[in-house]
Amino acid sequence: MTSLSKLPPVILPVIDLKDRHVVRGVGGLRRRYRPIESKLCASSKPGDVAAAMVTAYSFEDAYVADLDAILDGRPQVEDWRKIAEAGLRLHLDAGLATLADCQRVIEVLARENVASVIVGLETLRRWEDLEQIAAEFGDDVTFSLDLRHGRPLRIVGAAIRPEEVAQRAFECGVRRIVLLDLAHIGQGRGTGTEMLCRELSTQLAGVEWITGGGMQTSADIAAQLAIGASRVLVSSALHEDEKILMPRPQ
Repeated sequence: MTSLSKLPPVILPVIDLKDRHVVRGVGGLRRRYRPIESKLCASSKPGDVAAAMVTAYSFEDAYVADLDAILDGRPQVEDWRKIAEAGLRLHLDAGLATLADCQRVIEVLARENVASVIVGLETLRRWEDLEQIAAEFGDDVTFSLDLRHGRPLRIVGAAIRPEEVAQRAFECGVRRIVLLDLAHIGQGRGTGTEMLCRELSTQLAGVEWITGGGMQTSADIAAQLAIGASRVLVSSALHEDEKILMPRPQ
């Protein structure tokens, strides 16, 4: 197989977990997700897939979405450990909503295995909680601005529009924000957040913007970088073909 170790650090690979398997996300309809079929390995077990991704692409970190934790409050801690043992540091999205939730992650995963704790809008209940988490974790916290068809999945406080949500997260001390429209995941038709990313990257200086959803080619990724993204989430394309390969930005 052709060496795929040329992938640049702007790519943040995604590992979606459900029912002890890595699954393929399509359209954000999570209960319909099925175990992934990958050209990298014959298994869909989290540890096997993570190890194959490290071998193929030399990744050092990954965005890990534990859907059992998010949907049903059943964190798959053993799968987190398997991914870390394969050599990946986790940006962990596991239904974390409070400082205590995030502290428990550090209790079960060594701190060096956690790239960041991810607080998603869909599970956040109070901005005060995000402020406490940011104060405790600093640069090791990520906020996910979760959308569906351009609308925030949850209204917290008075923040109704996506721009208001991003501003409020910034005021809480967050300096890494994911812009993710669930309706565009795995559809191969762009992120749906292009205009929002361009606007917010200009308005909120000092934020690392991460976008994703439907990335298939190197041109897709380059377009995201051009509108202000620092990193781009990629999932399905990593398992399907080599179109996602791109040269390192100069």
